[in-house]
Formats: sequence, C-alpha cells, structure tokens
Amino acid sequence: MEPIDFPFAHRSVVRNIVADVKRLSDESLAADKDIHDIKRASKALAEKYKNNITAVAELPAGVEAFAERFNVLLLAARDGASRGVSCITDFDETVTGAIEAIKTQKNLDDAILELKEIAKQEPQPLEGFPGAEQKFGYIWTTALSDAAKMQKVLEESTDIEKTVEELTEAFAPAKEGYKKVKEALRVYAATNLK
Repeated sequence: MEPIDFPFAHRSVVRNIVADVKRLSDESLAADKDIHDIKRASKALAEKYKNNITAVAELPAGVEAFAERFNVLLLAARDGASRGVSCITDFDETVTGAIEAIKTQKNLDDAILELKEIAKQEPQPLEGFPGAEQKFGYIWTTALSDAAKMQKVLEESTDIEKTVEELTEAFAPAKEGYKKVKEALRVYAATNLK
C-alpha cells in the first residue's frame, strides 16, 4: 500500500495558518488601540476648536460610529475563530476518532458509513470577517476530502489492522497540526479588546 497523503498533514500548511491567525490577532489589537486613540484625539480636537471651526464638532460622532462598526467587526472575527475551533475539533474527534476506533469488521463498516456521510456534507463557510471563508473554510473543505479519501482506503482494504495503523500514522501530523491551529484560533477568539 502506498503512503497515504492528507493535504492538511503538511507542516508548512499548519505553520502558515497559525502564522496568519497570530498576525490577525496582533494586527487586530494594534488596530483596536489606534481606533481608540483616534476617538480620543477627535474629542480633544473638537473641544479645542469648538468656537472657531464648527465643522470639527461633528468629527467625534463620525469617529464614534466608525469605532462601533470596527468593534462589531472584531467581535465577529473572534466569533469566526471560535467556530473554526469547533469545526476542527469536530473533524478531529469524528473522522480520526472513527478510524482509531476500528477493532472489528462491524467497527470498519460503521466507520465507512460515517466517513461517507461526512464526505457528502457541503463545506460550511465561516462567517464573521473578510477572509474567514478563504482562510478557515478550506480546512473544512480539506477535511471533507480527507474523509472521502479515508473512506475509499477503508473500503479497498484487505488487511484491516495494517490499514488502520497506516491511516493513524499518516494522519498523525494532521492531528498535531489541528492542535496548533485550534490553539492559535482559541487565543485569537479570547483576545481581550477594549
């Protein structure tokens, strides 16, 4: 049997996703601070010129409205990260769990049916912030294709024990990667913004 390759098991993919999430987290915190600095500056400016430049009086209200929209966007991004954690957890526990639980022919038949159902599902794009569908949605799409690949391998298998062992071994880097991505998303979801 040839080595089984899973797209998400490649360490470079994991590193890139984790780096993207960390960068998103850092940039979100910096942007949040900048927005609040602008709010304070606009109020100070309006107060300073309230008698000379009447147009400046409207500035704080406009900045305040923008800051509120920005905060809604950041909260949605954190919510999207939380859903990303759930999506990865579901796949990790369901798909890899089904493989690792195979001990008998009945377990094998059940796993094949379960993987077939998972592979049929439509990808669930994550809502919340620009790029969520692209950055995190493809993990789910990849997960569906991995489920289909595992189902096919199991159906064609003649030596169940050896196949389960090889599948478990082939998917080990992905399980490790899922842990890293889940942690990066979890940290971002818990980011404390003002």
